[in-house]
Amino acid sequence: MNLRQKTLLLISLLLVGLIAVLSASLSAILLGSFSQLETRNTRRNVQRVQAALDEELQKLNLTVEDWAEWDDTYGFIQQPNEAFLRANLGEGTLNKLKINVLLFLNSQGEQIVARGFDLQQQQATPLPNSFQPYLRTESILLNHPTLDSSITGLIALNNEVLAIASQPIVRSDGTGPIRGTLMMGRYLDRAQIQALSQRTQLSIRAHPTGRQLPPHLQDLYAQLTEAEIEPSSPFTQAPIEIVPLNADTIAGYTLLRDVGDRPILLLEIEIPREIYQQGQSSLYYLIISLLAAGVAFSIAILWLLERVVLRRLTRLSADVEQVGTNNDLSLRVKTSGRDELTRLAETINGMLEKLEVGAKALAAEREKAEQLLLNVLPEPIADRLKQSQSAIAEHFDEVTILFADIVGFTPLSARLKPIELVNFLNQIFSTFDRLAEQYQLEKIKTIGDAYMVAAGLPLPRADHASAIAEMALAMQAAIEQFQQETGEPLQIRIGINSGVVIAGVIGKKKFIYDLWGDAVNIASRMESSGEPGSIQVTQATYEQLRDRYRLEERGIVAVKGRGEMVTYWLKGKLS
Repeated sequence: MNLRQKTLLLISLLLVGLIAVLSASLSAILLGSFSQLETRNTRRNVQRVQAALDEELQKLNLTVEDWAEWDDTYGFIQQPNEAFLRANLGEGTLNKLKINVLLFLNSQGEQIVARGFDLQQQQATPLPNSFQPYLRTESILLNHPTLDSSITGLIALNNEVLAIASQPIVRSDGTGPIRGTLMMGRYLDRAQIQALSQRTQLSIRAHPTGRQLPPHLQDLYAQLTEAEIEPSSPFTQAPIEIVPLNADTIAGYTLLRDVGDRPILLLEIEIPREIYQQGQSSLYYLIISLLAAGVAFSIAILWLLERVVLRRLTRLSADVEQVGTNNDLSLRVKTSGRDELTRLAETINGMLEKLEVGAKALAAEREKAEQLLLNVLPEPIADRLKQSQSAIAEHFDEVTILFADIVGFTPLSARLKPIELVNFLNQIFSTFDRLAEQYQLEKIKTIGDAYMVAAGLPLPRADHASAIAEMALAMQAAIEQFQQETGEPLQIRIGINSGVVIAGVIGKKKFIYDLWGDAVNIASRMESSGEPGSIQVTQATYEQLRDRYRLEERGIVAVKGRGEMVTYWLKGKLS
C-alpha cells in the first residue's frame, strides 16, 4: 500500500470515526438533554393539574366556610326552621353552587339537611348509601377539634370520586361553641375532568382505583402507592411518574389519596413528544451537516496533498530507491520548487555527496581502528568500550550544600554489633533520603556517619537555600524522634553554605556524582566547627534565609583554611 492509498484510507477512517464519535456523543448529550427537558416539562404539566385540583378544593372549602361561619346557619342548626330553608336552600341553590352533595349535621351527628343534586340532569337526587360510613361519629369528616378546623379531600362513593369539604358550624365572628358540621361535595366525574382538561389545555384521564386498572397501569400504581408522602398533604406533593408511551406521546402519572390517606384516583396526563421529536430532528440535520462538511473537507485535503506533497514525494522516493537499488552514491535525486521538499532533496544530494567522499575513508579508518582495538583488548571488552563514556562536568552559580554528622555515633558503634550498627545507621539515612526526596534535593554521598546533600543542581532552582533549611530542620526533628524511640543519646551537627560549585562524573569505574569548589569545603567546615544539636550557616546562606527563618548570630568562628568567619545558628521558620 503506497502513501497515496494510506493517506486516502487514513482520512476516510478518521472521517468515519469522527462522524461516529460525534454522532454517539451528540446523540447522548443532545437527546439526553432534550429527554430531560421533556421530562421536566411533563412533570410541570402534571404539577399544573395537581395545582388546579388543589385550587378547586380550596374554592369548595371557601364556599363551605362562607356557610359554616354564619350566624344564620348557627341559629338554624340550633333551631331548624323552614324560613332558613326557603331563603337559602331553594331549588336552584345547589345548581348555582355547582354542588352535588350538601349536608347540615348537628353536634350529635344527626342530619338536619341532607340533599343531593345531579348537575347533568338538573334534578335532586337522594344521597348514595355509600356516603353513610362517612357520617358516623368516628368519621374524619366529623372530627373538628378546633373552631378553625377544616377538612378537604376526596372520598369514594359507588366507584365515583367526590371532592368534599367539611367545616364546623360556628358564629360569624368565628366563636363557638361548635354546633355541628357543614359538608359540601362535588363529583370529580367525566365532566369535571373534561373541564380540567380544557382549563389546563392537557389530555387528562382519571382511573378510579376502586375499579380494575388497565394492565399497563398496574405497575405504575404499585410504584406510586409505595412512594412515601406526608398524610393529608396537598395534591401538589403527590409523587409523579413519567413514562414515554411511544415515539409520539409521553405520559405523566400521579396518585391522589382520599381523606383517609387511601389511594383513590390515578391521573394520567398525556402530552405530545414535541420536545423530543425536535431534538431528534435537530440531531439528524446536525449529523447530515457534519457528514457533508467532512466529505467536502476530506476531498479538499486529498486534492491539496496530491498536488502539493504526494506527487513530489512519490518522485523523490523513486529517486532515493534507485540510489539504494544500484548502491551507487554518485547518483543524485531531482529537485524542483522552493519549499521543504526541495530542501529535503538538496539535503539528500548533499548527504550522498558527503557519504560518497567519506565512505572510502571510513572503510579504511574502520579497518585500522578495529585492528588496533583488537590488538589492545579482548573482543568482548572492545565491544563494550565502543559505547564511549567520557567525563562530565558542569558549573553552578547558585547552590546550597548541607553536611551533617551524627554526634555520639562512635561510642554507639563500640557497643553495637556490626549488623545492628549498620541497620541503625540505615534507618537514619533512609529517613534522610526520604526527606531529600520530599524537598526535591540531590543526595551527594554518605561518608561513615556523615551525610551530604545539595540543592540547586543538577537542575537550578531559586529556593535552594530555603529547601536546604527545611531539610536541616526536618533532620533535627527526625534525630529527636529516633532518640525518643531508641533511647540512644544521639544528636546531629549540621553545617550549611551557599555558593558556586563544579559538579560532575569522572573516572572510568565506580562512577559517582560529586561536587568540587570552595563552597563545598566551607560547608564541611560549618559542620565540623558546629555544635551538637545545632545548624550552623554562613553569611551567604544567612542572606538568603533571614527574611523567612529565625537565625541567631553565633559570632566569629575560626574556619580552617579560611580564617575567621561570621556564622549563624538556624533556629526555625518565622511564624
